[in-house]
Amino acid sequence: MLVVKEMRMRLNVEIAAIAMAVAAPCFAARVTVLHTNDTHAHVDDGSVAFSAIAAEKTRLAAAGENVVLVDAGDYVQGTALGGFDEGRSVIGIMNAAGYDVATLGNHEFDYGIDAMLRNVGLAKFRTVCCNFVRKASPADRGTRVFPAYAVVTSGTVRVAFVGVTTPTTLVSAKPSTFLDPAGAWRKYDFLAGERGDELYAAVQSAVDEAAAQADYTVVVGHMGVSPDCTGYRSTDVIAHTTNFVAFIDGHSHSEFTGTRVRNAAGKEVVLTQSGSYLGVLGALVFEDGQCVSAGTVFSRGAKDAEVERLEKELADAVERQLGQEVAVAPTAISAYVPGTTDRLARREGCAAGDYAADAAWWYAGEKASLACDFALMNGGNVRADIPSGRVSLKDFRTVQPFAGALGVVEATGRQVLDALEFGAQAVGEGEFGGFLQVAGLRYTVNAARRPGVRMDATGSWIAGPKNGAYRVKDVKVYDRSTGRYRALDPDAVYRIVGNAFTLVEGGDGFAMFKGAKVVENGLATDYLVLAEYAKAFSKGEDGMPRLASEGSPLASLPAYPIAYEKPHGSGRIVIVTGLAR
Repeated sequence: MLVVKEMRMRLNVEIAAIAMAVAAPCFAARVTVLHTNDTHAHVDDGSVAFSAIAAEKTRLAAAGENVVLVDAGDYVQGTALGGFDEGRSVIGIMNAAGYDVATLGNHEFDYGIDAMLRNVGLAKFRTVCCNFVRKASPADRGTRVFPAYAVVTSGTVRVAFVGVTTPTTLVSAKPSTFLDPAGAWRKYDFLAGERGDELYAAVQSAVDEAAAQADYTVVVGHMGVSPDCTGYRSTDVIAHTTNFVAFIDGHSHSEFTGTRVRNAAGKEVVLTQSGSYLGVLGALVFEDGQCVSAGTVFSRGAKDAEVERLEKELADAVERQLGQEVAVAPTAISAYVPGTTDRLARREGCAAGDYAADAAWWYAGEKASLACDFALMNGGNVRADIPSGRVSLKDFRTVQPFAGALGVVEATGRQVLDALEFGAQAVGEGEFGGFLQVAGLRYTVNAARRPGVRMDATGSWIAGPKNGAYRVKDVKVYDRSTGRYRALDPDAVYRIVGNAFTLVEGGDGFAMFKGAKVVENGLATDYLVLAEYAKAFSKGEDGMPRLASEGSPLASLPAYPIAYEKPHGSGRIVIVTGLAR
C-alpha cells in the first residue's frame, strides 16, 4: 500500500510538472514590437516613412528576430493625403507595410461611423478596442464593436495586444457621429464611468483574458498624458489595472521611451509613446518575461519598394487635385514653435491661429455678407504652419486637414466667456485642442489661477468656475468703426463665426453653445476659406498674392493687430502667471 501511495504521489507530481510546463510561457525567445502612433496620414514627410518601417520589419525578420508592428491610433486623418479618399489609401499603405494590430484613435471617426467601419474592413491588420461599444437602446450597456484584444504569434512567442480608446473621443470627434439617426441618444459609446471605473474594468477584463493566452500582454491605447484627459490618461489606466508589462500610448503626441509607471499592484509597467507624424519609430524588446529595451529606431535608410510606390501614387494623386498655387508667403506663418514639435495653436496665440481666425472673420463678412462681431477658431483645427515660399491648396489643406465647415451662431457674452474659459483649461500645464484662437477679440488668461471649469465624464462643459473665479479676464471686442476694443458685455448677443464643430456641434466639449441661435451651418469649407483669404492679399511683382501682414485685406482696419511674421502672433491673447489668484 505504501508503495502504491508513493507511486501515486510521484505520478501526481509528474502530471503537475507537465501541466506547468505546458502552461508556462516561452520566455527563451526575444520579440521586438515596433510601434507608431498619431501618424495622421503623414505618409512620408518625417524621419520615418511607411516604406522605411516596412523595410525595418523585413530586416529584423531576415536577421532571425521575432517582430510585430502595431499602431496606437490616429492614422487615417490629418493631411491632404488622408482626406483624399477618407483614409482608404493610407489603409492600403499600412497593409503593404505589414502592420499586425492597431487600435482606434479619435480621428478614425472623423469621416463618420460608416467610413470608419469601411476602413477597418479594408485593413489586413487586426483592429482592437475593449471599450468601444454599440448600444441597442439608451439603457443598454452595449456590446463591443471590435475584439478587445488580438494575440499575435511571431516565431514561438505569443504577444497579446489589448486595445483601448479615450472616452473623450465622444467630444473630440464630431459628437453627432455617435448618435442614433434621430439624435436622441448615443447609439455608439465608450465605456468610461463617472471616475473611469468602467474604463478600468474593461481594460482589466480584456487583459486577464488575453494574458491567459500569451507570453506577453501589452496595452495599445490612444489615451495620452495631457491634463485635459485626467482620469482617462494612460498613466491613470496603468495605476488602476494589473497583469500587463507595457503600454504603447498615443493621442498626446508625446515622445518618451521606457517611462516606468506603477500599476495597481505596485509593479512597474513600461509606458512609451513615439511622438507623431512618423517622426520616430518606437521599438520595445521583450525577453524572459520582461520588457528589456525601450527606444526608437530612425529608419532613414532602406525603403520597401512596393510601399514606396504606393506612397508616391497617393502623393501624386493629391498633387494633381490640390497642387494649384494660390499665394507666396515671405516667411512661414507658424502654428508651432519654429524648429520644434511644440504646438503653439493649442496653448497660446500664434500666427497661424491668427490667420485662420482672420480668414473666417473676413470670409463671413466679405464673401457671405454675414458680418460677425468676431471669430473663434479651435487650435486643434490649426495643425501645421503655412510654409514659406509658394503656397498651394495642398498646404492649406494640411493646415486644416479635416475639411470642416464654418458655422455662424448668435450667443451671449456669458456664453463666449464660458467658451474662452473652457478653452483655456490647460494653459500653463499642457495643451488642449479646444484652446481658442481669435479674430476681432482679445483676452487675458491668468495661468496662476487653477482651472475651475466643471465638466462631465466625457469632458463636456457643464458650468463655469464656482464663485466666478475665472482664469480668463479682460475680454474685449474690436470695434471696426473706432479701431478700439470695448469690454465684452455678458448680457449682449454677439454674432460669431468659427468651426461648426465647435460652435454648432459642441465638439471638444463646447456645450455652452447649446441653445445658441444657428445663423448658418455649412457656410464654407475651412481650408478653402484660408485660400480665399490668401487671394485677397495684395499682389507682388509676379502677380501672386503675398501673405505679408501689411497686404492683408484686414490691414485697412484702424489699429487692427496683425503680425503673421511672428510665430506667437499679434498678441491678441495674453497669458500671465503673476496675477493675484
